[in-house]
Amino acid sequence: MFFSRPDHRFSGLTIVVFLTSLTLAFAQKPADPAPPIKFGIVTPDQFSNAAVDSTAEAVVLYDYGEASFETESGNIWLKVTYHVRTKICKKSAYDRATLQLSTRRGQSGQHEFISDFEGYTYNNTNGDISIDQLTKTGHFTEKASNEYWLEKYTLPNVHEGSIIEYRYTRHTPFSVTYNPRTWRFQQKVPVKWSEYRITIPDYFYYKMLQTGYLPMLVNEHKSTNVDLFPGENGASASAYRFAMKDIPAFRDEAYVINDEDYLSKIDFELARYQRPGQQTQDFSVSWPNLDRTLLEHPDFGGQIKRAAFLRETAKTLVSQHADTLSRVTAAYEFIQRTIKWNNEAGLVASQDLKKVYENKKGDAADINLMLIALLREMDIDANPVILSTRSHGRINESYALIKKFNYVVAQVWVGGKDLLMDATDDFLVPGMLPMHSLNLTGRLVHLKKARFVSLVPVERDIEAYTGTFTLDEGGELSGTFRHSHGGYDALSARKLFVTDGKAKYLDGIRKKQPALQIEKADFSGTDIKSSAFNEDYVLTIPEACGRAGDRLYFRPMITQAHTTNPFKETERVYPVDFGVQTEETFIATYTLPKGFVVEEMPKPVSMVLPENGGRFIYQVTVNNDNQLQVISRILLRKSMYYAGEYGALRELFSRIVAKHAEQVVLKRGIIADKK
Repeated sequence: MFFSRPDHRFSGLTIVVFLTSLTLAFAQKPADPAPPIKFGIVTPDQFSNAAVDSTAEAVVLYDYGEASFETESGNIWLKVTYHVRTKICKKSAYDRATLQLSTRRGQSGQHEFISDFEGYTYNNTNGDISIDQLTKTGHFTEKASNEYWLEKYTLPNVHEGSIIEYRYTRHTPFSVTYNPRTWRFQQKVPVKWSEYRITIPDYFYYKMLQTGYLPMLVNEHKSTNVDLFPGENGASASAYRFAMKDIPAFRDEAYVINDEDYLSKIDFELARYQRPGQQTQDFSVSWPNLDRTLLEHPDFGGQIKRAAFLRETAKTLVSQHADTLSRVTAAYEFIQRTIKWNNEAGLVASQDLKKVYENKKGDAADINLMLIALLREMDIDANPVILSTRSHGRINESYALIKKFNYVVAQVWVGGKDLLMDATDDFLVPGMLPMHSLNLTGRLVHLKKARFVSLVPVERDIEAYTGTFTLDEGGELSGTFRHSHGGYDALSARKLFVTDGKAKYLDGIRKKQPALQIEKADFSGTDIKSSAFNEDYVLTIPEACGRAGDRLYFRPMITQAHTTNPFKETERVYPVDFGVQTEETFIATYTLPKGFVVEEMPKPVSMVLPENGGRFIYQVTVNNDNQLQVISRILLRKSMYYAGEYGALRELFSRIVAKHAEQVVLKRGIIADKK
């Protein structure tokens, strides 16, 4: 039976089974778990058996990639063949029928290109499968930039229930990049089978980093031979095979900043290249090598060594300020007000820093490397700290992968502590990095003093609400209210206020809180050096209470209550990343209407997270002056909570939502005047 089938996998299985049947001394080789999918052949059962998640808009039935190396005219190319088959379950997945492939143009005249693209759409009507092939009109090329072009392929006749399939080969010259693209096993939709194969000649040493939370079903490595260079036939190589099966869709969850940090995938970075008879080229075998590579790079270490154009400025700043901290601050403020940020990240300078200085505009690397150069001209030991922004993904301290970094900030040692600085933002101060840089760990680049540096901020995200109100028997609330912002919350609020102006900022408050009738508004702490930014209001809430007979019902958290729990799922695989520690306090005093007494009010609660990771306190009290006071305090002492801490964190927010929703019931007393 097996010998009659053309698929070589079945033939191999037959031989293994046959040998095993002869003697028990051989261990039985398990059957290959890969589905028997052949390009261009779809069976009716694949239309009905694809559903693994009723909510999924699509299901990837087969995702296959195979990478190899080849040479052409003495140049090395990386060739990757792809084969993808997907079932479309909902209209929202129709865009999957249009594939956009970016190709990069090289500076040496060699360009990345796509070849042998084939695509089909399959539809099943009562067991009859129709096939629509990609036509020439379904493909066109578009220039995206001077560096990138887009190849677009649109498969025809796609409906709910269709299966689409395509395969193609991507050819990438080493002059464009020598790193294979990341292979992602997990996607936003379920994947039935994902497999990646790569054969690497022993000329190359690649670091392969597997990340994610899903187990690998197939993880194979065997020695083989390849013919890559003329005259070097049969060179040794390593063949790798990786595969996963029945992969659940990656779900968006609250406070997951970058999906790439948690998706199951494999990354590659070339660490060393050595061809027989030629000198070894080391790229990033170790952290010291990575440090050296950057410091020897003309647009990184080279830029902070030569800064004669800043020498006179450095002399002036030194003469005007006596101590180290004031000199550092002066240099920081000089760069901050002199060079405008173009909102681009950067690891190395985009151009010579003298030109950036003349143009008064640059990216993050231009600005912060210039700050380091200026500080060094002032004889201050300043160094670069490289990092990966939150949207770019986290670094792994076990692997020196330079492509994982995309940003650089400045570091000096002041008062026995690291002082990190980013001069791109006019609202930042020394020691405070922008939110996009708060990604756990950075690397201080130095030949002798290199080390990892914590990016966890000392500053917190602080909000405090205080109010004094009077409640009348008609249910109207009036009084004064202060919203105070501190730490990172002050940074974002102050920036918005200064950028928008008072009128527009106030309009935003009114849109967010339509129940408030603001009669007067004052703002203080708008200066960058102020520790807090304060909003003070005189306001009225006309219908703050509900009325029923001789009772009033109102929620003492007024408009600042937490009404929904951001953590919906009962279980969670990924950490919760807030970025910074948070503190939120609400204190309000209400003078109750004459003749009304408190009939019912919320019970106090105090909940503490394990290992003192956070706390929620809520208390409502009444004094003898017929005043009601509410205190709500939420304190999260960690910027990140791991999966094992999720249950307690979710319960904390459930308590917050429940308590903030509880009402105070006021009842008209017997002695009250009847109207």
